[in-house]
Amino acid sequence: MIPPQNFQVPKLNRLALLICGILLSLNATIMLAQHRGGRGGGGKSGPTGVSDSETEQSKDFKRAAAIQARPEQITQFQQLTKSDQVARKSAQGILEHAENADQPDLFHSSKSLTDAVEEAQSENQQFLQSLSDLQKSGLKDFIKKLGKANSDVTKENKAISRELERSKVDGKQLATATKKLDNALADFQAKHAAIGAEMGIPGVTVPQ
Repeated sequence: MIPPQNFQVPKLNRLALLICGILLSLNATIMLAQHRGGRGGGGKSGPTGVSDSETEQSKDFKRAAAIQARPEQITQFQQLTKSDQVARKSAQGILEHAENADQPDLFHSSKSLTDAVEEAQSENQQFLQSLSDLQKSGLKDFIKKLGKANSDVTKENKAISRELERSKVDGKQLATATKKLDNALADFQAKHAAIGAEMGIPGVTVPQ
């Protein structure tokens, strides 16, 4: 009976197998990198070897983290949203009854409207003051648009106040002025929603 023999892989063959394994691993890594770079139009690699698309994703993530609303800002924003709604409800109430309401009712409704608008603007100012420097930088374009909307609200609210200074409030003129204010408030509200959504505040719906 022939005794069993121990077969050993020559050292040279083992070295060749090791080299082949390394080459296969490198090839798989290159193919994976090309596959990632090929998605979305094939991002080029930057000086650090990271693709442009990955760099943009990193920037987006950092920006989102920087502008994320803090818990107290979420509470402030919710209060601001309520103030917007109260102001718009006041405006729409006047639009429904302005032409048929008597003088005391017109005056009272208009005064309530201007007070509600000023409250919404005050809440808006407080919310903006709560923003950090990083948040202000990341939301710069949104804040600029909100500033324009706020100026329009101020302008139209002053027009309502002028109507109240008359000896007799004209229902038609008041309705016209209130309609312009309501449109300005709608834009004001939409700009708030855009900022809230950008900051990741839950439950915010941006008007289309």
